[in-house]
Amino acid sequence: MKTKLYLARHGQTLWNKVQRFQGQLDSELTAVGKQQSENIAQQLADKNIDLIVSSSLGRAIASARICQQQLNVPVINVDDLIERNLGHWQGEHVDDIKSDKNYHEILHQFTELKPVDGESAVQCGTRIYQTLQSLAENNQNKNILVIFHGEALRCLLAKLGESSTDNAYDLFDNGCLLTLTYQHQKHSFQLIDQMADTIK
Repeated sequence: MKTKLYLARHGQTLWNKVQRFQGQLDSELTAVGKQQSENIAQQLADKNIDLIVSSSLGRAIASARICQQQLNVPVINVDDLIERNLGHWQGEHVDDIKSDKNYHEILHQFTELKPVDGESAVQCGTRIYQTLQSLAENNQNKNILVIFHGEALRCLLAKLGESSTDNAYDLFDNGCLLTLTYQHQKHSFQLIDQMADTIK
């Protein structure tokens, strides 16, 4: 038995556009972001999606609702899929944070280091992993679209052994899709592929 999870990053937001850290803060989808969300659904139109699961942050919920209009399946919001907590960096522009001596380790590596009042990559990756595992266990043999966040996705993949030295901005475009299967007998995930390029 296996459950297939299609992992998507939400559509572009106003803060994404100006490279401002959102973390667990929020901003609205842009027109491009809405189109990217429609594109997610279009790519999955023939995948027999049973359920859409969204982070409980507004930008993910907005993307999920756009997908629901095309896929016509239920949507649930899950608090534990929200973006990594970037502490005092939330709301700041990326260029203003790059000079911080811990910038590279915190956002390019998978360690226990965290921003002030924030969450480490290891903590975030573990949280997302456990949430997706629970979701898969409770939805055996289903096809699920999961809409959440770029940095959380980077941390999850690092937890799965797919480490990279790039940051989430470089790794994952808004509206990108990756396929993950959960093998129930082995209680393990397998990354299958990254789907077609998204709208820039």
